[in-house]
Amino acid sequence: MTGPNIGLVLDPDLGRLPQPAKGLLAYWNEHCPAGGLPDRSVFDPLSLRPYLGNLLIVDVEATAGAAASGQSERRFRYRLIGTDVAAMSGRDMTGRYFEDVYDPVALAEMRHCFGWVVDHRRPARIFGTFRHANRAFLGFDGMFLPVATDRGSIVAQVIGYIISNKS
Repeated sequence: MTGPNIGLVLDPDLGRLPQPAKGLLAYWNEHCPAGGLPDRSVFDPLSLRPYLGNLLIVDVEATAGAAASGQSERRFRYRLIGTDVAAMSGRDMTGRYFEDVYDPVALAEMRHCFGWVVDHRRPARIFGTFRHANRAFLGFDGMFLPVATDRGSIVAQVIGYIISNKS
């Protein structure tokens, strides 16, 4: 486990997922080919309907020169923030890069947690408080799911599912 520098903890053990997240994880597993990743296209709005307000989708982008230098530098950009996630965090960050949203401590922690899911190519539970959004009074639980695009094997996006645990 990592954290809680900003109130965010990453836990690779999926055994303690909140009940609503278990259905989404089952859907991810159902579409995950052996040794690969599910394609982003299987997560269409109709299949995700029960989860939409609590979802976030983050694009994973390699930074310029990362491949040439052999480094795994990357940027993360919020493609979508569900309405319930925006209400919980007090802000809608859709379309924004992490470095444009977070202070340096929060940015490092967010990069670490999303980076772990990308590097390990497997889901992880996340939980904590919205301290990084000045809402430490509000706890959350959920998970991050890596997905590929264009039937690739590289993580192109991370789908997050976040619910309030009213702590």
